[in-house]
Amino acid sequence: MILQLYWSASSTHRNPECFQDPEKFDPARFEGTGPAPYTYVPFGGGPRMCPGKEYARLEILVFMHNLVRRFRWEKLIPDEKIIVDPILIPAKQLPIRLFHRQKNINTRIH
Repeated sequence: MILQLYWSASSTHRNPECFQDPEKFDPARFEGTGPAPYTYVPFGGGPRMCPGKEYARLEILVFMHNLVRRFRWEKLIPDEKIIVDPILIPAKQLPIRLFHRQKNINTRIH
């Protein structure tokens, strides 16, 4: 008999024993000391953790800062469902409309 075992980081990240209301988008759960070790592992953990973790973190922070600062955005499908297969995927690709804060240019991203 062959047994296959599959571990999904997104399942770990949605564990109610580790995160109160795990389905809720709550960036505040990462404030202070953040989650307990090995409960949030997008880059792995321990001595073999992804060496690009801090670079990726900095790049994402710079990108998000500029996106939030320069654009106002709205979801085109406000109540879009999220599918787990095995990672989280927006059912209709999460289309959004960006409104440039300094210009009258509408940009649509899929």
